[in-house]
Amino acid sequence: MELGNIFRHLLVHNEAFVKSRDATKFFAYATRQNPYITLVTCSDSRVQGEILGMDIFNKVFIIRNAGNQVSVNRGSIEYSVLVLGTPVLLILGHTNCGAVKFATHACVTRSKEIVAMTKSFYSELLRSDYSVITSEVKSEMLPLIIPIERGIPYLSKLGDESRELAYLGQVNVDYQIEKALKYYGNRVKENKLTIIGGVYDFVGAYSKELGRILITNINGITDTKGLQESARSLIKRIPNTDETSEGYKLVARLIEEKVIRI
Repeated sequence: MELGNIFRHLLVHNEAFVKSRDATKFFAYATRQNPYITLVTCSDSRVQGEILGMDIFNKVFIIRNAGNQVSVNRGSIEYSVLVLGTPVLLILGHTNCGAVKFATHACVTRSKEIVAMTKSFYSELLRSDYSVITSEVKSEMLPLIIPIERGIPYLSKLGDESRELAYLGQVNVDYQIEKALKYYGNRVKENKLTIIGGVYDFVGAYSKELGRILITNINGITDTKGLQESARSLIKRIPNTDETSEGYKLVARLIEEKVIRI
């Protein structure tokens, strides 16, 4: 988009936002905030708050960086989790993540063992040119090599590039939750915090339903059976839960479909 149009959009769309909101909504939260989700997600422009499907104003404290890393923005996370006291920390990766691709490229090019088992996915990565990326950008993404190295040996079982990249993103989310549990595990044990990991899928790596958020980790639980049991236990915390209701049946079906792993 041309620069003048970009600037015009900033002015016009914000004014449309202002006109669509009741001023009392702003007055109510002018001096305080009360979010209940701390969201750590990727800086990727395809990942936006609207994918949660709700009005996130004063509900979601958003922290973004390349590769949805916990250590990069630990101060912001602790402000939200410890000071504001959000009960949920959601670490959200996504499919086709550029930071994951970069870290995978770094792993492949530095390891003769990995290059020896090169398949089409690795060959494409080896042709990627990251020379234009500055050292500052690289230094932010390089810590992702640690989780990516864990996931690479299992890629041969998948045989599909979109699923391979999604799997590596899933492994990275697991790694970030490990870190979060190290820092905030006591709050989890005291039932003050639940750490949820997910992958936003806009390429169909998990299912044919594009745009889904798949829940892949809850408080470090990663086996599918344990994950789904944990998800059901969270739903049953809702007061007066009626397991015979249509609403509960819908959620139960969605747990079967969306609380899964590659």
